[in-house]
Amino acid sequence: MTKITKNKNRLQLALVILIPSMAMGMAWIMYFSGVWIPEGRTNKGELLLPPAQFSALHLRDGKKSVDATETEGLWRVVVFGSTRCEESACVESLYKTRQVHIALGKESDRVTRFYIAPEKPAPSSELETEHPGIYWLNADKSHVQTALGLKHWPDNRIFIIDPLGNLIMGYRVDQSGGDLLNDLKKLLKASNIG
Repeated sequence: MTKITKNKNRLQLALVILIPSMAMGMAWIMYFSGVWIPEGRTNKGELLLPPAQFSALHLRDGKKSVDATETEGLWRVVVFGSTRCEESACVESLYKTRQVHIALGKESDRVTRFYIAPEKPAPSSELETEHPGIYWLNADKSHVQTALGLKHWPDNRIFIIDPLGNLIMGYRVDQSGGDLLNDLKKLLKASNIG
């Protein structure tokens, strides 16, 4: 084999490796920098880019701080609402998360639910009975708004938090529970953690 043939073969091999690597690298940079996010994605919720940190919410149970690592390793579904959760939109958001949790079947052990209000929640006994196992917590408005990059408290909105503590996806109040369920099923299926 001549020296020219060897160099030609090396160049071809380098191109075979380099071209796909460059294409994947560019796609990754464009997607995660927000320059280009394809319309054909399958998630129904809004991706939070960059994701907020669960610990940045500074959760409390009344005046007592809550350790965010207590539920580490689990997927968390969070509803942000009012202190009493009496309005229909608040009750509906809680209902959606409960129905989704039940619909997950055997996978429901991998998911826990949170209800977070600006002050210590005071749910009715009826709500507490309807939503066993939910964490009723409070967080300072400014911490939540800063973490989520919002100007207002996210009333009755639902968010998904991954097992590593990243708030990764949010849902509008008018979205169906089916959107949340489909996204959670995909995340649980694809996840090696939680």
